[in-house]
Amino acid sequence: SLPQEKGVLMCSITHNMASISRKLGDIVKLPLLQRESSARIAEIWKEYYKNRLDAIGRDMQSEHAKLLIDRARPAPTFIFPIFRQGGHFILLSQFQDQRHFVCTYLEDYKKNPVLAKPYLTITLHDDLVKEKGIVLLRADIDKMLTKREAEHTVTQLIETYLVASRYSSQNGVLSFNQSPQSFNHETYIRNYPRGLS
Repeated sequence: SLPQEKGVLMCSITHNMASISRKLGDIVKLPLLQRESSARIAEIWKEYYKNRLDAIGRDMQSEHAKLLIDRARPAPTFIFPIFRQGGHFILLSQFQDQRHFVCTYLEDYKKNPVLAKPYLTITLHDDLVKEKGIVLLRADIDKMLTKREAEHTVTQLIETYLVASRYSSQNGVLSFNQSPQSFNHETYIRNYPRGLS
């Protein structure tokens, strides 16, 4: 079981965050990007990450990103299974600094939360919200995950927070954080949407 105090994990995953949590201006030439339309910015962002195995690029409407953040505040921690060869392992996700979801291997977290290495780090870049109404999402992928596994996890994480029925269900992220005794791990994993193999 996870170390919990009132339903919230007690330690944050901090290993190697500095190298991943770069600002948008460190990744792109922001003044040039700002000249483009929202649709073109999204296209450029996705195209840049299309063939990369170590990162994913997506865009979100600003209102969806705001809802994601607003819902992650009271429910910052959750689990996401990765299915492989008839079995699975669990990624533990923590929402940090109002813009990052850091996902690490649950067993590593249990051994030492401070040293648990991120397998997937999702960063929400809101630099273009006021001018363009979009948020750029970057997910950095460790070699322990395939890009397909990471893409599926990113999709499931977003839907976990944005789809109201998933967010507030008995086996949803809100229950996991606020009433963990009612969260049924086995049922959650059995019903978890599988990605395409």
